[in-house]
Amino acid sequence: MLKNLVFIMLTACLATSCSSLKNSASRSSASTGGTTTTKSTPDGSIQFISNISIKPDAHQDKNGGLSSTTISDGRGSTHYASTTAIENYPALQFKYAILENASVEDLDNPKLLSFMDDWYGTPYHYGGTTRDGIDCSAFAFLLMSSVYGFAALPRTSKEQYGACHHIRRDELKEGDLVFFHTLGKRRAVTHVGVYLRNNKFIHASVSGVMISDMNDGYYDKHYIGAGRVLDQQYPPSSAAAQ
Repeated sequence: MLKNLVFIMLTACLATSCSSLKNSASRSSASTGGTTTTKSTPDGSIQFISNISIKPDAHQDKNGGLSSTTISDGRGSTHYASTTAIENYPALQFKYAILENASVEDLDNPKLLSFMDDWYGTPYHYGGTTRDGIDCSAFAFLLMSSVYGFAALPRTSKEQYGACHHIRRDELKEGDLVFFHTLGKRRAVTHVGVYLRNNKFIHASVSGVMISDMNDGYYDKHYIGAGRVLDQQYPPSSAAAQ
């Protein structure tokens, strides 16, 4: 009987002790803020990590992402206009800056970046005009009309060459057309691409839509000339394509 009484008393003490320890731990966690708690700052911002806060006027788009927000690090604020500006556009800038061997700041045409990314890798198909397969002249036409609003290019690369204002190779700038011969030794225009920068151009090659370098052996050897269609007022020039 005495042993049973001692066991009951000891069990009661242990239960009380565990309860006290649990409450003490809870109070300690609350006082330190824990590792995942959030709190409001005096200006109404929500603070997730020390010195990092997000303004409450930010709202979510239909995909659940923040479409506009201000993030503060305690030393200043960075304002972002949209989720696209934060996530998609910079990613394309970095991606194509590498492909074009250019600085990120140089790639300031989001329509062109988006168009290239939509079509990049599309397989080549002679006479094709869709993402199932496209040829070089159709791709040039679609790029010029979609990105620059110029929808007057003829259908074939040879006709496109005849319709543009011929310029020298050292005059090339974004949106100009570059032409090549690809059928043996016959120097007739059979291929077209759209110039980007740093000798890079995008085109529908036999390997699909891709960016190539005009200084590469094949394209340098088979280069015929360049043309411009975006400038409506052409200066008098007798310069032939080189």
